[in-house]
Amino acid sequence: MLLFEPLTANHLESRIGTFYQPTADHLRLDIGHSLDLIEIPNNKNANFELRAGADFFILSRLRSEGRLKFPVEASDFFFGLNLTGNISTNYFFRMRIAHISSHLVDGYTIDNNFIKEPFVYSREFVDLILTYNTEYVRTYIGGTAIFSTIPKDINVFVPQIGFDSDYELYNDFNFIGGYDFKLVGLENENTIKYFGSNSAQIGIKYKLSENRGLSFNFYYYSGLSIHGMFYNKKEKYKGFGIQFHY
Repeated sequence: MLLFEPLTANHLESRIGTFYQPTADHLRLDIGHSLDLIEIPNNKNANFELRAGADFFILSRLRSEGRLKFPVEASDFFFGLNLTGNISTNYFFRMRIAHISSHLVDGYTIDNNFIKEPFVYSREFVDLILTYNTEYVRTYIGGTAIFSTIPKDINVFVPQIGFDSDYELYNDFNFIGGYDFKLVGLENENTIKYFGSNSAQIGIKYKLSENRGLSFNFYYYSGLSIHGMFYNKKEKYKGFGIQFHY
């Protein structure tokens, strides 16, 4: 079991799942894994635990063509290292140093009657999240510091706040939910314009074994696109789908 579980509503998390956006006729497919590799011993403070690990995942946007045909339009690749720990029984943190890049794939050629040209989208960054955990709710605050980026019009710091919850309803059925907010800045003619990014998820999780489960979820997103090839394009959608928990 991970010391720091992925944030429920944050899109930049390792997860295995998919959800369908009926209004846009798109499908999102997330494939990834996060693992703790090393536990750093601490004999002086029993309440303090420190682990080092890694994150690898892909965020893919697919288009529905009917009859279970889903050409891939864009894929974003994320990989990095993380350091997680708990300061006490209630306070946890996670720091990641990572790379993300975005790519157009064979399923995407035309956007609003013009040809979409691919370009280099690449970021290297450090993000830090601090959480306060209670029995059923986890609140968090943090931010991302980008130290290398193409294109150059992306603001180098992205603040972030949110919360999530995992509450047992009955036997092996749990309610899960979360909300995540980021403030993303884009530079235009030497001025920076800020956009709020709102992401929410609620669902019911069925526990299959000690650390594994399957959830059915409703998703909402409003803000700049999570996919780098469309990083300066506003999106707003709802969706529903499934996620596998490990």
